[in-house]
Amino acid sequence: MLINFLKKIAIVCFTGHPYRMKKFCELYAGHTGQAVDHPESLSAILRHEPGETSTYKNISVINPQWVNNRYIDKKPRFKSSGVFKSPDRYLYSMSDACIIGQLGLIYDPGKRCFIDESAKEWIVDFKKSLYANSFSLPQKVFLKGITCSYLTLGADGGFYHFLFESVIKTEMYRSVLKQADHILFNGPLTDWKLKWVNKANIDCSKIIWVEGNAHYQCEQLLFTNKLIADQQVSKWAVNTLKEVFGISDTGNNKSITKNIIWITRKGQKNREIEWEYELLKQFPAIERVDLSLLPVDGTIAKLQYATHVIGPHGAGLSNIYLCRPGTKILEFYPNGAFFQPCYQRLSEVCFLDHTVMYLDFRNKADITLGINALTDMLNKFLC
Repeated sequence: MLINFLKKIAIVCFTGHPYRMKKFCELYAGHTGQAVDHPESLSAILRHEPGETSTYKNISVINPQWVNNRYIDKKPRFKSSGVFKSPDRYLYSMSDACIIGQLGLIYDPGKRCFIDESAKEWIVDFKKSLYANSFSLPQKVFLKGITCSYLTLGADGGFYHFLFESVIKTEMYRSVLKQADHILFNGPLTDWKLKWVNKANIDCSKIIWVEGNAHYQCEQLLFTNKLIADQQVSKWAVNTLKEVFGISDTGNNKSITKNIIWITRKGQKNREIEWEYELLKQFPAIERVDLSLLPVDGTIAKLQYATHVIGPHGAGLSNIYLCRPGTKILEFYPNGAFFQPCYQRLSEVCFLDHTVMYLDFRNKADITLGINALTDMLNKFLC
């Protein structure tokens, strides 16, 4: 503790680096009685919208004895049900702001202060984080003009975070995005990111794919707060994605014939059901789909016309917001994995019929978690 305290004192006294964190409004509050003749500032709240409420219910689990819930200080990490408040949505502007790393952590270099509303790490408190306790920061690159940040935690490789925490920022930028000179997205650049960004009609020539500890100073930086809480998808987020991608609702699925898709995670460590081929031989009506190989419009069509969607917990299920109300979803977890409610809650927001089942992804012979247990479940689920 003493060493950390002395280190902090040294950073404050002997570097010009940021070392504290404050809320945006605390740093840029108006000054009463200020004269008219003073330098202009670009630091302001450009937009504010109140967050809505979402109601999530208890999950439907085939084998509830296998559900593995996380606890922090003896408290459940995720509530099983309740009425949740979505964050109020803010669009901020800052003059001469700095932004560092894939988290999109923002600070005012003059005030030596991080902005509380910018992204933070999963489990490390800000006071213990790398950038708040560093004697040496990476060299800055200056970005002239207007820069819009889409940076957020997990969007470097997580499709769910890319969609529901990064791409949804487009709606907040709708009146200013065309005027932007630079757009920051979590790198690395991948085909799957590029195809969805193109679908959103974002000018890819302006995108900087931020990797590692990239460090920028922006003449004017626009950014948002975290628009949805962790694993609390809102109706606003779903509607925003559909609007951004130009997707129209197609009604419920009662008027279409049975269309069953299995979202494979073949080749994905800890997400692959090793005996899926053997299982699917018993169910020729199920179409095995690798969504990563489809173009955007192909993915949209597959999900919009599905009556049943089956697959392991993971990126593929992020697309179920495209499904028609009433679509049946079956989500698999490997035995021992912690339960995460993001897709079950997404189903509730979209009025889908969601069920969770734990399986042994490797041992098909397991009596309660193997191929026979899933075969019995599918015979009921597909009715």
